[in-house]
Amino acid sequence: MTQVSPIRDLKGYLEPEQVERLIAAAANPRDALLIRIPWRTGVRVTELVSLRVQDIDFDNRAIVIKVQKMRKRDGKTVDRRRVPVDQITLDMVKQYLKWRKQFSYKGDFLFPISRQRINQIFWRLGRRVGLNEIGDPAVSKHTKLHPHVLRHTFAIHCIKHGMTIERLQKILGHSSPTTTSVYLQYSLKDLHEDYDRVWGEDETGETKS
Repeated sequence: MTQVSPIRDLKGYLEPEQVERLIAAAANPRDALLIRIPWRTGVRVTELVSLRVQDIDFDNRAIVIKVQKMRKRDGKTVDRRRVPVDQITLDMVKQYLKWRKQFSYKGDFLFPISRQRINQIFWRLGRRVGLNEIGDPAVSKHTKLHPHVLRHTFAIHCIKHGMTIERLQKILGHSSPTTTSVYLQYSLKDLHEDYDRVWGEDETGETKS
C-alpha cells in the first residue's frame, strides 16, 4: 500500500487569486513571467533558471525541461520531459522576449538571473501584496513565502480539478508516485469545503421535504 507523507510536508500553498495578485504586482514582464511559468507548469526554480529560449515549443504549447543527472555506470545523462503550457503564458513569453531586447544580454537563457535573484523578486512581490507567510495553522506552523510554493500550488490545483496522480507525476518529473501522492492531502479548509458541499446539499433536500 502506498504510504502518504504527512500534510505538514506540503508547507502550504496559494489560492489562484493570490498568485494572480503576485503577477499583477510585477513591475515588468520578466517578473510577471517568473511567477506565471511555475504557477502554470509546476517547474522547479532550478529548472526555471536553466530554461533556454529554444526550450519553449510555441507550436505545440509545451516547455522542454532538461535535468542533468549522474549515473554511476556511465557518467552524466540528461533527462527530458515535455510540460504542457497554456497559450496566455506563451503570449507572455513573447511579450517578455520583445521587452528584454532593450538590454545588452544576447545569450539564449530565458532568464539570465540567479536562483537567489528569483527568491528576492518573489519575496518583494509577496511583501507588496501582503503575502509574507503561508501554511495552514491547523496542521503546521506558518512558513515563509518562497518560490517553490508555486510548484505546490500548481500540483494542488491540478488535483482539485481532477488530474490523475499518474499524469501529475509525469508533469512534475517525480520518479515515484509516492512523492506525488502528498498532494492528495488538502488543508483543513479544503476538507471543510468538500464536506459542506456534500452535506449542505443533503440538508437542502431535507429542508425541502
